[in-house]
Amino acid sequence: MPGHASLHEKVIAALSRCQERQAVDFKESAAWEDLKLRVIKTLMGMGNLRDGGIIVIGVSERGSTWELTGISAAHLATFDVDTIIGQVNAYASLHLDVDVVTVRLENGQTYLAIQAREFADSPIVCKKNAVIKQQVETKVLLEEGAVYIRPPGVPRTSKVMDAQQMHDLLELAAEKRARRI
Repeated sequence: MPGHASLHEKVIAALSRCQERQAVDFKESAAWEDLKLRVIKTLMGMGNLRDGGIIVIGVSERGSTWELTGISAAHLATFDVDTIIGQVNAYASLHLDVDVVTVRLENGQTYLAIQAREFADSPIVCKKNAVIKQQVETKVLLEEGAVYIRPPGVPRTSKVMDAQQMHDLLELAAEKRARRI
């Protein structure tokens, strides 16, 4: 499919640059259940970006460098497209368009890419809480009512925290509505 060819090219470019940025995030190889909540949060933030973004699974951070390790076959087997889309949209208000593809490099390494497309009409809002249990405490990873973004300059996902971030997001939504009218 043409859309997947474009996503494949984005993944190759991200791997060749090997640098996280606002629209590109890397995750180390792990099973879906271990990555699920972090991936969902990142996808919601990317869904609120102009042109969306991609997560590439199979890249490990070692200090200040990235290592292209690929995703293991055992971990890859835990990623079911229908499950991913269903679980992402169980947390995202409105529908978040998600594409999932595997990319095999010439060296034989395989990577999994998950793309969040830019929201259709209104920004993506988290519709339910999700907590993770750590050694001694529990941490709220997804918060009902939160709007997640990927702020410029720092490759991370955070809640909208100030008026300028909200303004930028609402401006994108207004542009979309103006084009439709």
